[in-house]
Amino acid sequence: MTDPVQRPDSAPVLITMSSFESVTPRGAVTGAWIMGQLDRAAGLAGMKISGGDALILSIKELTFLAVLPAGVEFAIHSELTRKGNSSFTVALSGWADVKGESIGIFRADVVLVAVDDNGRPRKLA
Repeated sequence: MTDPVQRPDSAPVLITMSSFESVTPRGAVTGAWIMGQLDRAAGLAGMKISGGDALILSIKELTFLAVLPAGVEFAIHSELTRKGNSSFTVALSGWADVKGESIGIFRADVVLVAVDDNGRPRKLA
């Protein structure tokens, strides 16, 4: 897994604002909301890499690194780390901009598979 010590230089695959509606009693955004954004980001990265639909096959590892406060910019970056015949792995990392500081929120290795119109695995280009 790529260690997100520093925010990647690449453009994020997804940028949003962290939710005010999905917070814990202590004011942190829930892991469920973050995982929903991870799902969206993986899908977007998968489409770009495979040139079509791609589905999550597994999340090999997901590590939360810090609390995500509500109402801040939240960006997810992706990096292709492995490419097979129909499946591939992306390293995703989530970053929040809090008071001018970029904070790593999570990192994950996600395995995706390229699929055709019938949902069957297809060869990557």
